[in-house]
Amino acid sequence: MKPIADPRYSEASAPPQISRFLLQHVAALGRDPAMLCRGLGFEPDDLKQPDYRLSYRQSYLLVRRALHSLGDSGLGLAVGSRQTAVSWGLVGMAMLASPTLGEALDLAIRYQRHTGALLDCEMEIRGGRCRMQASTRFFDPEVSVFYLEEAFSSALAIVRHLSGQDLTLDCVELEYPRPPHAERYADIFRCPLKFAAGHNLIQFDARLLELPLPTRDDYVAAEIAELLDSARWGDQGMSDLIETIQREVRKNLGNPPQLAELAQQLNLGERTLRRRIGDAGLSYHGIVDSLRRAKALALLSHRDSRLIDVAAETGFSDVRNFRRAFKRWTGVAPRAAKQRIAQLD
Repeated sequence: MKPIADPRYSEASAPPQISRFLLQHVAALGRDPAMLCRGLGFEPDDLKQPDYRLSYRQSYLLVRRALHSLGDSGLGLAVGSRQTAVSWGLVGMAMLASPTLGEALDLAIRYQRHTGALLDCEMEIRGGRCRMQASTRFFDPEVSVFYLEEAFSSALAIVRHLSGQDLTLDCVELEYPRPPHAERYADIFRCPLKFAAGHNLIQFDARLLELPLPTRDDYVAAEIAELLDSARWGDQGMSDLIETIQREVRKNLGNPPQLAELAQQLNLGERTLRRRIGDAGLSYHGIVDSLRRAKALALLSHRDSRLIDVAAETGFSDVRNFRRAFKRWTGVAPRAAKQRIAQLD
């Protein structure tokens, strides 16, 4: 099976923060970080250089090597739970200077690429609860668990660091099956846990967003935000546009909005929106296709998933059309992919 069918996978565009934290953890265990990097095209000291970038492929291979070398299936929890706001660099400093926890989290979502995030995260308020959701950009079951563990445990550790309080969550829900080290989740999150949930989210009382931060400094927050806005980050404006489109499509993947509807939402003409998507080397059909592929692979990782349900949730009314699309995406039939995924559990 082709694990990734996306040219971004091999582009050197990923900030190395998480890889750096991982190698620090490896060194703290008395292991040689350089051994894990051998043959990947970089050395541990490279990750200390400003503006150094890795490809997603390099990042994923490093994580897979670390998982196999250390034999720690809960490695993401170990790496994430050690972090503080400073771990997120300029974004973390701006969060520390923010007036409230809610404004700090808004800032983290807005500048998530600068934190080294290898997931796509969004936040919404619903019924008095704040829900932070994450989705993987590329499909790799083993490595995706690491990145989700790292993201959620680091987010909680940083929120507790920012507020100076041992805040509690309503729940944590994750799309993958219950892992063998699930008791470590209970120690870190101390809230109800749900696995094989079909999505990845942290939920908590929205009133916590109003907590004032003791390190507030409006001048510093504004200064850092200006630095982040002016930073060279590839095609950041275009990335923001694509991420907005992806977010809207994810809301109803079974019946995604027409391009004309999206253009109206974004206050753009349909031709302008189509051109800007094209300028990013993409097409609207390709964006929808990519999200459907990722969702299908995530759903197929559930042992009890049925093809008819996976097809429906990814926007196909006919299982035969879903099979054809899936084979075009991955090179294999859905049932064969499901068997291979099960072998990785």
